[in-house]
Amino acid sequence: MIRKIILPVMLGLLVGISGCFPEVESDLQIAIERDDKILSDYLSSNNIDAIETQVGYFYKKDISNETGNQIVNNDNIGVYYEIKTIDGQLIEDYTDETKPPRIFRYTEGGLIPRAINFGSGLAKTGESFTLYVPSYLAYQEYSYQQLILANSNLVIKVKYAETYTNNEIKEIEEEMILDYILEKNLEGFIKTADSIYVKTTKVGDPESKVTANGDIINFTYKILQLDSQTPFAQSIGTTPFQVTVGSESNPKFLNLSLKGLKKGQEIEVIIPSHLGFGVSAQVFPFTIRKDLFDKGFLTQIARPFEPMIFKVTVTNVR
Repeated sequence: MIRKIILPVMLGLLVGISGCFPEVESDLQIAIERDDKILSDYLSSNNIDAIETQVGYFYKKDISNETGNQIVNNDNIGVYYEIKTIDGQLIEDYTDETKPPRIFRYTEGGLIPRAINFGSGLAKTGESFTLYVPSYLAYQEYSYQQLILANSNLVIKVKYAETYTNNEIKEIEEEMILDYILEKNLEGFIKTADSIYVKTTKVGDPESKVTANGDIINFTYKILQLDSQTPFAQSIGTTPFQVTVGSESNPKFLNLSLKGLKKGQEIEVIIPSHLGFGVSAQVFPFTIRKDLFDKGFLTQIARPFEPMIFKVTVTNVR
C-alpha cells in the first residue's frame, strides 16, 4: 500500500500546523486503515468513480477550466466550498458567489481541513472538485459541539475561484476597511502614511509625555475582527499591558499604533492583516477557530487576510 510507505511523511504533514492534532505513528496507521476502508466502502456503495491520491483522499474534477492559472505553492487562493460528512451532515456551506471567496495560502499547514489545501495543487483557477476525505486529512479526533464529530470522514465540494498577489490582498483589505467605515457611518478615522486607520475617541492628558520610540507605555486593549463585536483578545480586567514602543519584538501594529499618544488617550485603529499578525493557518469553518486556539491546536487566533480593530486606552507613559 502506497500510504504505508509514506507514513513518516504523512505524519510530518499532519503535525505541520504548530503541532496541530498530534498522533503517534501507530495511532495514525490505525486511523489510515480505518478510514481507507470506510471511504472505499462509501465510494463503492454509491458507485462513485473517484481518483485516489497518494496522500489518501479521493477526488473528482467537476468543472474544468483549461484557460485558468495553475495553482502553485505560496499562492493566495480564494475558494467557495461545502463541507459535509459522508453521512450527509452539513458542517458549513460557503458557496454563495455573490460574497467574496475565503482566502488561504497554499503552503504546508496553510488550511484546516488539509485536503482542500492538498487539492489546490491539482487545480487551475475556476475549477471545481469534489473531495472524499479521510478524517486524518480533515479534523482527525477533534470534535466541536454537534457540528463536528471526532473521526469524521468528509465530502467536500470546492471551487478554486481565484488567486491573488500579496498586493491584491492589500487592495482587497483596503476596500474592506473603507466599506466598513462607510457602512457603519464612522467619522474621525485618519489613514496614516503606514496604511493604518486611527481615530481618537478620547483625548489624553495635555500635560502627559507623548509616546516615542524607547518609551514604556501601559495600556488596556481589545482586538476584534472587522465583522465581530466580540474581542478575540483583550487585556485581563483592569490590568494594563506594558511594552516598549518601537521594540523589534513587538508586532508591527503595536509600534505603529502606540506612537504619539498621551496618558489617558483612547484610540481605535483599523489594521490590515499584513501589519497585524500576518499570514497564519486558515480554518474552515470560522466558528471553530477560537476553540482550536484555546485547545492549543493553533498559535494564532486572528484570522488571516482580514483587517482587525485594535482599541486602546493608555494608562501610563514613561
